[in-house]
Amino acid sequence: MNRKKVIGTAPDCSWLGRPERISRFRSELSCDVAVIGAGIAGCAAAQAAAEAGARVIIIEKFNTPTMHGTDIGAIGSKLQKSLGIEIDRALAARLIYQWGQSQANFRLIRTFADRSGEVMDYYIDMAEKCGLKVTLNDYMTARVDWDGLEDRFKQFRTAHNFRPADGSGIPHCRWEAAYFTNMVVKSAKSLGAEFMFRTEAAQLIHRSGRVLGLIAKTKDGHIKINALKGVILATGGITDNKEMIDRWCPIALRADKSDYFPFGGNMGDGIRLGVWAGAAVTRCNPAPVIHPVNFSPLGPGIQTSWLTVDRNGERFCCEVGFEPIVTNARMNAPGNIAWAVWDSRYKELALKQEPHKARAFIDGLDEAVEASVASGEYVRADTLEALAEKLGIPAQAFSDTVRRYNGWCDKGFDEDFGVPERFLCPVREGPFYAAKISAWLLNLPHGLHVDHNSQVLTESDEPIGGLFAVGNVQGDFFANSYPVTVPGANHGRSVTFGRLVGRALAFGKTLSEI
Repeated sequence: MNRKKVIGTAPDCSWLGRPERISRFRSELSCDVAVIGAGIAGCAAAQAAAEAGARVIIIEKFNTPTMHGTDIGAIGSKLQKSLGIEIDRALAARLIYQWGQSQANFRLIRTFADRSGEVMDYYIDMAEKCGLKVTLNDYMTARVDWDGLEDRFKQFRTAHNFRPADGSGIPHCRWEAAYFTNMVVKSAKSLGAEFMFRTEAAQLIHRSGRVLGLIAKTKDGHIKINALKGVILATGGITDNKEMIDRWCPIALRADKSDYFPFGGNMGDGIRLGVWAGAAVTRCNPAPVIHPVNFSPLGPGIQTSWLTVDRNGERFCCEVGFEPIVTNARMNAPGNIAWAVWDSRYKELALKQEPHKARAFIDGLDEAVEASVASGEYVRADTLEALAEKLGIPAQAFSDTVRRYNGWCDKGFDEDFGVPERFLCPVREGPFYAAKISAWLLNLPHGLHVDHNSQVLTESDEPIGGLFAVGNVQGDFFANSYPVTVPGANHGRSVTFGRLVGRALAFGKTLSEI
């Protein structure tokens, strides 16, 4: 591959140009399968390959495995079946595809929908032997009755959580995904997988359209790692790379950056490595994972749908399904600022919206709201005019917006944005409250062009032998907007393809053959 071809992949990204070839190494190792990145996807791939009998080396630039977040999405698991939860896999796949506006690879999505249940069952069995319990995240993300809403608001109960069982003695982890990943790492090591930390991939070794291994950088110099069966990229997305975000997803620069990941973990390393070896970057527009944080006065996961206005006091979006519908809209709002507004009947209206979940938060809610007002998180005023003054928005425009919105509430249908009657909450009885809408960038998956086997492809859609991508560096699965129809979809596809690709590569088969 020549430099012209690399630049052709991304015309204004000189940082994708080919580096100098590394030819001197302090040592040389060999394995069957090499995995780059010890996140949730890479660890799943390494464990699966080792279980299948492959000699596995996994390298990670940090000093430990990295894992963040909570939910792991799956469809058709034994846990769901035991609870009487039946999810239409075909519908779930179609809805994920529709969120991407038909840009993604439907075969990848359908593989996740069809096989994530069996993959989850494998880990549920493992968890039972390791002192972990697996539950559905009903207390936060899984809304128990949203599967009955119209398709654009539909949400399935797919979020699986791994937590220590009572009396297990497992130390506390900040992120529940860490319990899962630690379990998988322990299994991988017991099966002979070799973990190399503080070790960063510098280049892939490739010849005649096939990847043969990699060159890794350590504090003591470079190591050559031969991978007889192939290399799995599991290097994360581009969350921390401002240049890549500016190139592929500039809207994400208007989000409120969170501390979800340690900085430097998602620098687009796999994109560089792949492009240098002849790979194409996914043609899908990125689907950043941007959620509101601490938005609802009821606490995390009770995503109340209050009237939302911009700095001009005008309504500008549909308020249902905040992640990412409202956050996407906020990032395009004037001044990149917006407010949620509700009145004194928030208890009654919260129960109207979320009858199954809000009840648990009602006791003590008044005190929580008062504390938020005292801290400055919420703004309170006795009149709409006074609230507008405190928010710095035009009082007349705000009053007109509230009047129009209240009219839709009375009518039972929102003719402007289509909010269903259940989620329409009139703003009439003072005191009145407002809170800034946050839009926190938790993750930005964006990676390489792959086929239905998650094998990396060239610009001409030809597979590169021995090179696969899983997790956030797997392109073509998400596009445009993150599909909250399936909570935990990103972790779910990472774990599903991590396991399937690891096994397939170890056995020398395709995903459909295992």
